[in-house]
Amino acid sequence: MKKVAVLLMAAAAAGYLYYRSSHAPETLYKAFAKEVLHRHYEAAAAMTDGLTAAQLERSGTQEKIGAGPAMFQTLFPSRFTIESRERSSDGTITMKAVQTVLFNPPGVESAMRASMMARMNQTVSMRKISGDWKIVSFENSFGSMDSLAAR
Repeated sequence: MKKVAVLLMAAAAAGYLYYRSSHAPETLYKAFAKEVLHRHYEAAAAMTDGLTAAQLERSGTQEKIGAGPAMFQTLFPSRFTIESRERSSDGTITMKAVQTVLFNPPGVESAMRASMMARMNQTVSMRKISGDWKIVSFENSFGSMDSLAAR
């Protein structure tokens, strides 16, 4: 009985490690995109290899959406759609994704739900460096904006 329990625990641990390693790039991308959205460029730069806070600020999400940072009174958690994921021969993973930014513009008072959304088309490349995944390039472009009430 002890052998079965040990085997089950080992299988669960191996399964968890596989899951964590296969989803680590996606988890890193989402955390990175969140930091860029919230204009925490130093924190986002710490997740990269070679990108500076100033470079990330130039490609900042709030700066790319229409009226810029003045447009965002309240930000809600983003939604992410990974459209493609490719691995090159050197181990670099490139993902094309859409970050849906949910927000309320000035004058809209609601802590319960967003009244507007903006879609950002993003391409991010990452590579495993010294055992950790790091962002090596990031492209961020405005896709569309719409009212959620209109949907």
